[in-house]
Amino acid sequence: MAWARLEADERPGEVLEVRVLNTRAQKLRGLLGTGPEAPPVMLTRCSSVHTFGMPYALDLAFVGERGEVLEVCRAVGGGNVESREGASCVIERPAAPGDWLREGDHLWAQAVSADGFLGSRR
Repeated sequence: MAWARLEADERPGEVLEVRVLNTRAQKLRGLLGTGPEAPPVMLTRCSSVHTFGMPYALDLAFVGERGEVLEVCRAVGGGNVESREGASCVIERPAAPGDWLREGDHLWAQAVSADGFLGSRR
């Protein structure tokens, strides 16, 4: 399972680790079947997500091909479809209060791992 460590230019030092979903099957499933403590996921080559069957709400961030956060949707409940023209990937996580990605953030990959181990910055 691939993982990526992302950082926003606007908030140096704040790192977001995401599980990278590349295949059609992985992206169709997304966070379905997980609990509200699941780690965030990044759906590559994706501009639309659904929340059918989700037992909890999701926070979504639609990201353009150059890493710019185009749109953020918070606490999207089950049974919805959210899309953003121009998005090349979507980052989703179980909805949570507090800070999250913001429209206008510019993300870059600090590290990417195909084997699931990114180590620790702590």
